[in-house]
Amino acid sequence: MTRDAGLIPSANRGSKSLNARKPRHPTKRALCSANIDFLRVTVPGTPVFGDAFEPEEMHHRAVQFAHTLAPGSGIAVEQDMKGGRRGYAHHFQLITPDGAACGDICWGGENQRGTVSIELTGAGCARVEANFDHDAAWSNVRLLLETVEAKITRVDIAHDDYKGERGLALARELYDAGEFVTQGRPPAANEQGWNDGSGRTLYIGKPTGRSQLVVYEKGREQGYRDGEEFAEWVRWEGRFYHRKGHTIPLDVLTSPAEYLVGKYPPLSWVSAVMSRIQTAVIRTKANLVSAMRHCKRQYGGLLNFLTQIADDAADLGDLVASQLTRPTVPAWLTDNPFGMAVAPDAHPLRIPA
Repeated sequence: MTRDAGLIPSANRGSKSLNARKPRHPTKRALCSANIDFLRVTVPGTPVFGDAFEPEEMHHRAVQFAHTLAPGSGIAVEQDMKGGRRGYAHHFQLITPDGAACGDICWGGENQRGTVSIELTGAGCARVEANFDHDAAWSNVRLLLETVEAKITRVDIAHDDYKGERGLALARELYDAGEFVTQGRPPAANEQGWNDGSGRTLYIGKPTGRSQLVVYEKGREQGYRDGEEFAEWVRWEGRFYHRKGHTIPLDVLTSPAEYLVGKYPPLSWVSAVMSRIQTAVIRTKANLVSAMRHCKRQYGGLLNFLTQIADDAADLGDLVASQLTRPTVPAWLTDNPFGMAVAPDAHPLRIPA
């Protein structure tokens, strides 16, 4: 077999969605009421590595597979082979264009029956959609996984309520009313967090079961506090696990909202429109809030002095630009697939002091 021989059957390119025209601007991306926020699958080893066994050749095959799984995403595969993870003997780390970990490809081990485990974290799932709209991107992933006979072992589906109109209080109310009871027994519940505004989380169901609903104050987690925009942002996240006798259909990738509501009927109100780009704006604002607070604490005195000695605003701007900046941007901005595109919407002058 030659080095560039394709391992993935050509059927994975049969979807019309792969030819979808790229949006001209991220704000044109398709909107959805729920997003895939974590994905882990197992596949037979051959579609990923073929007959390769040397590290260099295996890395090449892994790169091919990653590019086919998420074309145009910028997801790369680190060159170095690393040790064991999740019961497998070896793994390659998946990284974003800026070098942040966003998943892995694991293989090897006596008990793994020649399978390969592929994981995409929230950052990886966001990158999947970087060059396509939501439907086209996940249609591509679904078709490829179907072609290679993959099995989903875990998938997280997230719905974001940016205004916090349905929060932990509602989740607790629904739980107490028995709305999450299945087969006559209520799932276990556990609430964690502090009452200091840093965020609370309600877990409904244990991670050892088939599914778990996690409701948490995402805005607080991102750094917003009382009185700030998006401080009340709440995420409802369904986490679904493959268990013996229970499989997760690949349809979940293209119909995440329907699957989430199907498993948790009390969430039938999951219809508020959300999108990756909206989440990117909010995350960028949160990071700016945190960075500017830190800057004020550490260098507020210096900046105040510079404002006093500068002749005018233009002079101050020139002074800061020439003496205090570097030709780069923060990692938290470049790690966000849409960070640079949404930066103007997170204008610093609109952020509370």
